[in-house]
Amino acid sequence: MDVELPTGDAYLAPLLERVRAGVVPQELVDRAVQRVLRQKSELGLLDETFESEPVAAIDLDPQGHRRIAAQLAQESVVLLTNDGILPLTGRSPAVSAPRAIAVIGPNADRPRALFGCYSFANHVLDHHPDVPLGFEAPTVLEALRAELPDTELTFAPGCTVSGAERSGFEAAVQAARAADVAVIVVGDQAGLFGRGTVGEGCDTDDLELPGVQRALVEAVLATGTPAILVLVTGRPYAVAWALERCAAVVQAFFPGEEGAQAIAGVLSGRVNPSGRLPVTLPRSAGAQPYSYLHPPLGGPTTVSNLPTGPALPFGHGLSYTTYEHTDLRVDGTVAAGGSFVASVRVANTGSRAGSDVVQLYARDVVASITRPTAQLLGYRRLALAAGESAVVHFTVPTTRLAFSDRSLVRVVEPGDIELWVGPTCEARETEAALRITGPVHRVTVDDDRWITTEVQPA
Repeated sequence: MDVELPTGDAYLAPLLERVRAGVVPQELVDRAVQRVLRQKSELGLLDETFESEPVAAIDLDPQGHRRIAAQLAQESVVLLTNDGILPLTGRSPAVSAPRAIAVIGPNADRPRALFGCYSFANHVLDHHPDVPLGFEAPTVLEALRAELPDTELTFAPGCTVSGAERSGFEAAVQAARAADVAVIVVGDQAGLFGRGTVGEGCDTDDLELPGVQRALVEAVLATGTPAILVLVTGRPYAVAWALERCAAVVQAFFPGEEGAQAIAGVLSGRVNPSGRLPVTLPRSAGAQPYSYLHPPLGGPTTVSNLPTGPALPFGHGLSYTTYEHTDLRVDGTVAAGGSFVASVRVANTGSRAGSDVVQLYARDVVASITRPTAQLLGYRRLALAAGESAVVHFTVPTTRLAFSDRSLVRVVEPGDIELWVGPTCEARETEAALRITGPVHRVTVDDDRWITTEVQPA
């Protein structure tokens, strides 16, 4: 609490007034200053005399960092739905890439659309609109042009992210009608305290796409041209209507400086998508809040005439290949506080290489406190060639099933546990049973909490 960031609303004029009035002892201010200076001195931040020539410019965006950014972006893009239109190239020798693509939407040609609210692009440059971005961040439009050099691309933004103006709809509709495929890139502009559609201090009272973006998507869909919807957002929106009507839907949660290339790679087929939803995709604002960790009575129910479940579940994500999970095995019993090993066979049953995210879930059947219907215990990203199989071993401490009891003490209780592996939290592709035995185990700081995984050839 020694430093106030960033405004000085409390520690400048108000604090000075209170010190002068004798309400706050000056010694408290001196102590805070001394502690900050001591930390800076220990870090060597006060050693520079600025008498010598400055060092050469530091590369804040080296190629090694960009390679990591590209990997993160490629592995995070989630393919939500696909009627077979994707990938745009390489599906088979008999299927050629579209000759003309209309790239539409307010986030198709904006670098800042790729970044979150605390990024340099949106946190700092928001206050300096005349300062250039200063680093390479291709847009989705630019990345698609590089990805598909032989395809004719036209661009029409259609609207802004949050505005109500629809004068650009007609140009977007005409572009879609003249194309074989429309790629519609919509979503958010990250910002802080009302300067964006999402971010710190930027809340929403509904879960529709900001502004008139849904109307833009529906205008393009009305042309009959197959539409691929790309969501570049900071929150999940209620887009069940789009999942049903678009040829494909891709979700990217602010993928960063290499995010546009990752999105373009997924669309073209250069990147086989392997991202999985880290949240449920809401069906409507009225069905929120909803978590995959809901108790039995907090899930879908016949009591209401409206569906309460999500549009897509936690862990969902499609690929251009297929995977099969079989033969989940687990030690029959384990003492509370101990660890158990679960193993599952994973096979790439499709025609191309890909990466599966193997998800191990559990349910505590009966406990002294209501427990979730599904709980992710662990996961392992697994690269497999077409036709390849492997066995994944999960070593799981029972503390992953711990909870706070009625006395607010963290415990592991004995009882029956259901285990399963599947492509989402809802799909039990292969199952096993476990029994935790012995007395109730009180969790301490010495207990293991981390799951480890090991992969062996099948």
